[in-house]
Amino acid sequence: MVFGTRWLLLAVLAAALPMSGCGAGDPSVEEAAEGDLSTEAASVNGQVIYVSDVEMEARMKGLVKPGERLAPGTAEFDEVLEELIKVKLLAIAAVDRGLDGEPEARHRLNNARDQILMNILLERLAEEKIDEAALRKMYEAQVELLAPTMETQAHVRHILAPTKEAIDSIAAELKTGVDFAVLASRRSSDSATRLDGGDLGYLTAEAASPELARVIREVPRGGVSRPFQDALGWRIVKVEDVRKKRPPSIDELDDKIRHFLRQQEFEKILKELRADAEIVKRNPARSSRMDAPAATAPARVEQARPEPAAPAPDASQGITILPLEPAPPPAETRDPVATPAPVAPQ
Repeated sequence: MVFGTRWLLLAVLAAALPMSGCGAGDPSVEEAAEGDLSTEAASVNGQVIYVSDVEMEARMKGLVKPGERLAPGTAEFDEVLEELIKVKLLAIAAVDRGLDGEPEARHRLNNARDQILMNILLERLAEEKIDEAALRKMYEAQVELLAPTMETQAHVRHILAPTKEAIDSIAAELKTGVDFAVLASRRSSDSATRLDGGDLGYLTAEAASPELARVIREVPRGGVSRPFQDALGWRIVKVEDVRKKRPPSIDELDDKIRHFLRQQEFEKILKELRADAEIVKRNPARSSRMDAPAATAPARVEQARPEPAAPAPDASQGITILPLEPAPPPAETRDPVATPAPVAPQ
């Protein structure tokens, strides 16, 4: 795993401040998983890395969800801890060189502090405003909005034959009342599904061949298709069951819903803060040079086509459809200077 300058900045700041060690009688590292986040996980030249530091980094990396704990002593915990040790070593080296006192470093550390305070505020807002009731309300609204888009799935079995004569013989045998799955296990030429009674599982019409898709759309539950030919050969299909595709569970959408609600709270408080704040821009934005027409030959005048109207959000409950790819949350402490790429050994 590669760390950016985000953690290096934090570690330099931490290394520049006086640190107090833990006294005798502190609980063991293992006990930290039960609540004491000030427990030491390691120390580097006398500077402490706490269990809470490891857990915070693990959450930022997505290794654990908010509210979950990363148990000390596990491989995942040790992996994150090793990365923090590397950062601490480099930060101590930076302080030893006096880099923390340079104006650029101070400026960047101050920016990092602002970013951290912003994120702590957002975390507090999430704790105060986002509860299980809010999550459930948003989830139910999303499921309702997704319902019309849920595809129909059919549980199908098939019997595959190499020729039309063979499939016609199978169709005639089915009419005598023989069980479809039993006949598939005896006569289907599809070795992959024959022992399972020709079971293909649940399929959507969109994921099937055009010929099989027609069967999925037209044959009712419990029905058997006429013989048909497609790229696999001659087939006859039974539709065992029909259902709507299952919507995502609340657990599957939990992260997206929480992020969406946090963004809502973020926009709300930012609007309130801007309304009460005195903001002076020293260099107000002017019109961009890209706004000016290019010095080229006159463009042919065409009648403008009206833009298609954007779909209106569902305002019945104050709910907006969740974006498929939500915007990323604000960076924890994004450094304005890019981290240099590692140099390959000669």
